[in-house]
Amino acid sequence: MFSIDLFTLDHLETPPTSERGAPPRRSLTWQPSPSPLRHVSSPPQHSHTPLSPPPPSPAIWSRLPIELVTQILLYAAFASRADSHAFCLVSSAVRRAVLPALYHNVLLRYAGQVGPFVSPFTAKSRPSPYQYYYSPSASPRNHNTGDNAKLLAHIPIHALALALPTKRPSLEAALARIAPALASLEHLALTAPLLSAHAHWLRAAPHIRPRTLMLYHLGRPVPVHFGEPFLQDVTHLYTSTLTGFRGTSPASLPALTHLALITRATQPQAVIDEVLAGARRVLATCPNLAILVLALDHVGLTVPSSTSGGNGNGTLQGPGAPAIILPPPWCAALARQRDPRLHVLPFALHPRLMWRGIVGDSAGSGDQDEDAAVGGARDVFAYAQAWREAQACGATTVMLRLAAEVAARNDALDSWKEDEWDLDLMTAPGYIHGRNADEGETDTPAVQW
Repeated sequence: MFSIDLFTLDHLETPPTSERGAPPRRSLTWQPSPSPLRHVSSPPQHSHTPLSPPPPSPAIWSRLPIELVTQILLYAAFASRADSHAFCLVSSAVRRAVLPALYHNVLLRYAGQVGPFVSPFTAKSRPSPYQYYYSPSASPRNHNTGDNAKLLAHIPIHALALALPTKRPSLEAALARIAPALASLEHLALTAPLLSAHAHWLRAAPHIRPRTLMLYHLGRPVPVHFGEPFLQDVTHLYTSTLTGFRGTSPASLPALTHLALITRATQPQAVIDEVLAGARRVLATCPNLAILVLALDHVGLTVPSSTSGGNGNGTLQGPGAPAIILPPPWCAALARQRDPRLHVLPFALHPRLMWRGIVGDSAGSGDQDEDAAVGGARDVFAYAQAWREAQACGATTVMLRLAAEVAARNDALDSWKEDEWDLDLMTAPGYIHGRNADEGETDTPAVQW
């Protein structure tokens, strides 16, 4: 017997398919489930205040490799000369690590600096307390003399500038002791009397081959011997003289490719002809010479009487516009020059600033603000190329900007000793023989730098 409960069937009956609603669409974005600990109505607020990094702990140095620590110290020492001096007071190990930064670019201004400069390169040995000296040849003085010539460490010196008194044999002997450390010397700056005084130990070191030579003077140019063996690899010459002893000249430098000369713009016609005749001889006798820059100092700005109108390349040309015009004697003499290697600049960069551009060391002078402005500046050869390009297209604005840049850099010099450097081919006005430091027998007077 079967029994059917109609109420149950009616209760279990499902609606037809046509009346069934579509299922809700599922969202693909993640939604957090409601939590009793969070108010759903208000979104969470996040703070956008940047977190300051924790201060470095002194213990971090103990976890770094010694090679990385050395590179960090060298980077900081090259960035600031004051920091490099402070590092030398930490310990002897740190001092040895930062010495390459201190000796990368060396400028010796007076005799008192020679001793501290030489001391790190010579080792002082102490005799044994059990050693007895029975003969004069075994005295402690003779025992230390042989060991002082030993090199303490290989500290490469890339640039050396000497501004020392000339009549000091003790300085020449002291500098001769560091000749082994000058194997990496690339740039050398000194006067002609200093070159003659120190030539004997420079000849004795066959590994000294600088590529850049600056022959400045302190008021009067002096001839030099361009045929020295240690000058055979010089490619860039900044000289105050074209006259050499024993018939030598810049043509005696077989590797010479760049030559920079400076003279005053206000010169008699005879001096102008002499300077240009010397430049022509150099161009004719130096086949490898790529560029010869003749910078004329103290040209100044003039207002031309008649100028053309402005052009479309942004140049400043018009009636009453300032321009840089050479004196008429120079214009007439240069009109006969046809060699494209001769570049004439109507402004002159100071030799001390030339030297800073050569060595490329921003920590060279000790003035961080001035060195930061000079570190990335162009050299005299880059100025000559930029001037010729601007002159070819008539860009007067660019030419005025180059002259203003050089004038601003020259005005930044505040040291009287640096201001004495001169590359003029002629004797300075008011020069008195024997008054300057390169001809005296005393040290340069100590002043505030």
